[in-house]
Amino acid sequence: MNTKIQILSNTNYPVGEVIKSELLESTKICIAVAFLRKSGLDQISKALDYALTKNNAKVEIIVGLDFKTTDYNALLALEKMKLEYPGFSYYCFGDKKDNFNELVFHPKIYLFSNELFNNAKYTSIMGSSNLTAGGLSSNFEVNVIFREVKPVYFSQLESIYNGIKFTESIFIPSKEYLEKYGYIKNKIDKFGEKLDSPKISKSIEELKKEEAQLPGTVPSLKKILIEIIKKREEEGMVSVPLKIIYEEAEKIVNERKISFKMDTFRNSIRGELNKHEIKSTHPDNISLFIRSPDDKAHYSLSESGQRYKGR
Repeated sequence: MNTKIQILSNTNYPVGEVIKSELLESTKICIAVAFLRKSGLDQISKALDYALTKNNAKVEIIVGLDFKTTDYNALLALEKMKLEYPGFSYYCFGDKKDNFNELVFHPKIYLFSNELFNNAKYTSIMGSSNLTAGGLSSNFEVNVIFREVKPVYFSQLESIYNGIKFTESIFIPSKEYLEKYGYIKNKIDKFGEKLDSPKISKSIEELKKEEAQLPGTVPSLKKILIEIIKKREEEGMVSVPLKIIYEEAEKIVNERKISFKMDTFRNSIRGELNKHEIKSTHPDNISLFIRSPDDKAHYSLSESGQRYKGR
């Protein structure tokens, strides 16, 4: 049989033990979880170190940022690993209101593969376990494990994983970003601050604006629009018709396989142009675009748009 399927709850066998075993035998590991805690990383740290040093594995982790659950020390541990291990990388996922997919980030996907040894193997885990101590061992969780010689289920889950990785909501945090995240998280944990309290809400909003300037895996929608308009301006066009912007943007996201909600994509384009138009009163406006006074369906770049360096 090429595929073995196993269903586990932590009450009969902790999924953390399966993950540690797979780490020891894998050369490529991809993990996407909604929540991360240092306690979860600690449980698998030795096996993770073995994979990175002995197997020369490529390891990447995508984690959702949630001030109620994902802790600062876990993010610091990821940052430290990135500096220590050439094969390790990690990404963070911005929340629903900052992306154009209407996504709440809530996956628990663990992918392990080894194609370098004599017998290729592919193991994938999906279910309810986040990368936390409870998720890996003590909580009542249910997970399905697929072990395959030919990567059928693995390939499907890998496709979903890549669909997560290559969205504009993915970003690579800076040291300064992590410090600010830690400051806000500490306020919430230590002083019982509420996420919707005015002071905390303001700090989070400021952090979200910084997040937009950080590098990611694909360009943001506003970066795509800047790219289109800039190219046309360099070709001598004074302002670019909305029709051309629509067509070029759709071509770019299809060619680069960037994940957007395509049935409302043109609405998203108009919304982004309007939000960042120099006369817009939107609170997040960074004045990237100028709407033509002669034809409001034409756009050019402002000085800020010409200088924009964010994702």
